[in-house]
Amino acid sequence: MSKEIIPAGQSISIAVLFITGASLFLGTSSQSGNSSWIAQCLAILLALPLMLVYARLHVLFPGKDLYDMLIEVFGSILGRMLCCLYIWYALHLGALVLRNFGEFSKTVALTATPMLAPMLMIGLLCMWVVHAGIEVLGRSAKFLLLFSLIVIVILQLLSVPKFEYHHLKPLLHTRFNLILADTAGSFTFPFAEIVVFLGAFSAIPAKGSAKRVLVSSTLIAGGIIIMITLRNLLMLGPDILSSLYFPSYVAVSRINIGDFVTRIEGSAAIVFVTALFVKVSLCLYVTCNGVAKVFKLGSYRSVVLQMGLIMIYLSDFIYSNIMEMEEFAYHIYKVYALPFEVVIPVVLWLTAELLARRRNSRHKALPEQQPEGS
Repeated sequence: MSKEIIPAGQSISIAVLFITGASLFLGTSSQSGNSSWIAQCLAILLALPLMLVYARLHVLFPGKDLYDMLIEVFGSILGRMLCCLYIWYALHLGALVLRNFGEFSKTVALTATPMLAPMLMIGLLCMWVVHAGIEVLGRSAKFLLLFSLIVIVILQLLSVPKFEYHHLKPLLHTRFNLILADTAGSFTFPFAEIVVFLGAFSAIPAKGSAKRVLVSSTLIAGGIIIMITLRNLLMLGPDILSSLYFPSYVAVSRINIGDFVTRIEGSAAIVFVTALFVKVSLCLYVTCNGVAKVFKLGSYRSVVLQMGLIMIYLSDFIYSNIMEMEEFAYHIYKVYALPFEVVIPVVLWLTAELLARRRNSRHKALPEQQPEGS
């Protein structure tokens, strides 16, 4: 089989939709009330150095993904143990996002339909596109991102008449520790989740700029999330915003232009589903790729069906109810995800830098020793 390659433009499209993903409807942590958008700006500033670390790994290990890096740096045994951790993280994250969609459909759209049915439909679609290859996912993401951006901009413009700017006052009224808590929550969910994309780094060309892909996607996705957060805040206010499970859907439902343009929240739901589809597909691809690397399989495609069904089954019983889902997303997840997103990648980067310097010093020492031996 020929190696799959996704150009920079398609990689950015995948990364932007992956980062926005569930945060388009769930929103981000909003304990700081009308200062939540400031926390998101701080989270983006924190995420940018981490993106440079991820990009540096691509330079140190051209043509290799996260699993190859872990095995090469930490050895066969420890490296494969860490690979198993990232397989679990990608599988779990995909199941979490699927459950977000299931709760949304059960609460808002398909209230009389069992939650498993819409999750199964999206899961089967994700299995199909992953089996087709990440190149198909890249081409799909490029079109879906353009469509999503058009819908988001139109919804933003239609929302302007409903803006109540007094909701932004007083600025920084809440305690700074709440802003820091929201910053940590927004950093881990959704920005640092892009660590999953390292599992697909082998599909980025060796001469391709991972730095451009990661930094650009972080800034674009961050701009989209801040724009949507400000829209929800200006339309709903901080008190109502913090009490809703799906604030974007409620905010868009309030758009009413001359009693003619109304009830257009379905268009916002379509954007949510497209971003969710890309995010779950990438999680499934990285899970299958990891299983193939750990067990030395010929192709990741041989386990797509099995891992996809496990992901769907896991999403069905991962939470007891929607309140438990929100508690995990906003309070527990930032602690749970930190080792996967920051600790292990930073240790991997530092170790790889030390090994690279040691190799370079040896190569420099060899030419100096040759004349002495001749």
